[in-house]
Amino acid sequence: MKNEYIKKMNALVGKYKYVLIVIAVGLLLLTFSESTGEPHTESIQEEIPQSLDFSVEKEEQRISEVLNNAFGVGKAEVVLTLKTTEETIYQSNNESSISEGENAVSSDLKTETVIISHGSGIQSAVVTKQIYPEYRGALIVCTGGDDPLIKLEVTEAVSALTGLSYDKITVMRRSVQ
Repeated sequence: MKNEYIKKMNALVGKYKYVLIVIAVGLLLLTFSESTGEPHTESIQEEIPQSLDFSVEKEEQRISEVLNNAFGVGKAEVVLTLKTTEETIYQSNNESSISEGENAVSSDLKTETVIISHGSGIQSAVVTKQIYPEYRGALIVCTGGDDPLIKLEVTEAVSALTGLSYDKITVMRRSVQ
């Protein structure tokens, strides 16, 4: 009885071996894609550009902390002013149409932002470029602000961190209280 069953199974497997192979490969691929589904969505999230998350207050605090640790500066406070703000430029498609009438030609330009879909209803615009804000000037008030060497070092440090020229940076002595 067992021999007959084995013979029938071998005959069925022989007859449908290609179908069984395709089904087995399909099941294997489904199992593999489900187990690696999480890393795939993470790679999509990495492709989505993140905002610069810029804050003037954070930058002032960061520069103040650096200057507070510099020799001779003492306690420092930083005030930054901005010339421009953060700007995001999105990819767009331009479509123009030209229409001709009697003795007149007119053209229309249509601009459409490029949107990509990440599945599950998640969509985002394609970012071409993100522009960091530009500084207008900086004021630093510090304990050692009356020493010319400290003034020079603070000015150089702030210039290196902000990209401002020396004439846009003012260093003042902090009042003693």
